[in-house]
Amino acid sequence: MGILIFFSACKNKKEVEQPKVPNTPFVSLHENSFYLDGKPFYPVAVNFLVSLQAGNGEVWPTSSINYFEGSKYEFVTKDSSLKELSRQMELIKDMGFNSVRMVGAGEVKSRPGDEFLTVQAFVGNERDTTIVLNDSTAYSNYLNALEILVDIAGESGLKVVLLSSITPDSTKFENHLEKLVTHFKDNTSIMAFDLFNEPLYFDPKERTKPEVRAITSHWNQIVKKNSPNHLTTIGLTGIREVFEWDPDILDVDFISFHPYEYEKEQVRNEMYWYYKYVDKPWIIGETAIPADGDSVSYESQAEFARKTMIQARDCNAKGYTWWQYKDVNWPKFHSSYMGVLNRTGTTLTSNGNRVSGTLKPVVKEFKNFQPDSKKDSCLCFDNYYNYSESPQFRLIGNVVDDEGNPIEGAVVMAWSEDWLKLNHTITKKDGSFELKADFQLNHWIASAIYYDMSKAYVQKEGAVTENGVSRISIGEVRLHKVDFKKPLQQ
Repeated sequence: MGILIFFSACKNKKEVEQPKVPNTPFVSLHENSFYLDGKPFYPVAVNFLVSLQAGNGEVWPTSSINYFEGSKYEFVTKDSSLKELSRQMELIKDMGFNSVRMVGAGEVKSRPGDEFLTVQAFVGNERDTTIVLNDSTAYSNYLNALEILVDIAGESGLKVVLLSSITPDSTKFENHLEKLVTHFKDNTSIMAFDLFNEPLYFDPKERTKPEVRAITSHWNQIVKKNSPNHLTTIGLTGIREVFEWDPDILDVDFISFHPYEYEKEQVRNEMYWYYKYVDKPWIIGETAIPADGDSVSYESQAEFARKTMIQARDCNAKGYTWWQYKDVNWPKFHSSYMGVLNRTGTTLTSNGNRVSGTLKPVVKEFKNFQPDSKKDSCLCFDNYYNYSESPQFRLIGNVVDDEGNPIEGAVVMAWSEDWLKLNHTITKKDGSFELKADFQLNHWIASAIYYDMSKAYVQKEGAVTENGVSRISIGEVRLHKVDFKKPLQQ
């Protein structure tokens, strides 16, 4: 009995031991969770659009011209621009956010045939200009402007995810990344470098997964060699990236997913898939629904934020980011009214500073959110397999591995003949799927995490029509697994 008690006591002591985490002012990852100053850290962030102003031989950051009424800058001098930025960061902190994703100013461009990278900057409201990063002075001015931006956010108590830009297979972009991360290697306000935004849309080249793994490994090595205390991430649109930019094979510290509510419960259903099949730590890097208080109520937007933040927490997300800070005047309603501020009136910060725009009710959800509260179940909704229960066309089949075993959680997507419409579905435990659509399905593609991709044209000759529903079977789809955890040759 005494021996049993001794071993039981030892076991209980081991179970209550707390993991040792780095006590550092840099945000770090430990056992797939973020820590800051030795304590758990759950980033609740907002996306903020940033531009650059230039004049008198200087370059400085400013909030995007899209945030100003009439798309015209209210502040054009360096001093006034930086004071306005400081007030906005102060307000972001007041709204309950502890982090901010900076979008725009950190993204360099490459002109066709030019050996140098460029950035865009405004000169007042009169015109915009192109800054060519062709010498040390130009680079120093540009990087110092970014440093001012990051420091202003840090002074307000915010950690920064800095969206950069890098093009695969480009030496000049790799050299730029090295300059960028080296410049910020000691800056504790930066949480992570977001290396590449939404490759589904912005990487037109078709790539194999081993190629993507090698590309991201090379990028990650550049960051870790020159700025070892900072984290890396890549922004993925969501489930549909699995065909090439498979989240689990990307060599970055964490994944930033960007799901949007194009169909009912699409965002929370996507989170369920991340929960089940993504092994790497992940955050929500963008999500939102628009609300103008008229055609879409502010209460609907607040409810969406509340439900998706809870689902993210319950599905083991490591952070949550809203798109975006303020309404803009873009061509489409969907993208114009996603801000947490509208473009009318003014708001006072906690220090009595005035900021243009009025807070929407969604703000209270960020203030009230408790990421460390007890988790509930990660929810799976009735339309998980097909967001839209479209009745006209159905594509069925089975996805299996090399040995004929069913693959659960594989993604099957199909397009219309002109490639303008597409839907996707998820395979069930037995590997079967039924993809529904309100348009004729002509091209299909299938993949799963850690598996390669298969695709083909739909053979419509095998269609069976019953009760007005056209159903086509593509039979058995066989995917080949690759061990992406092994080191790959560069």
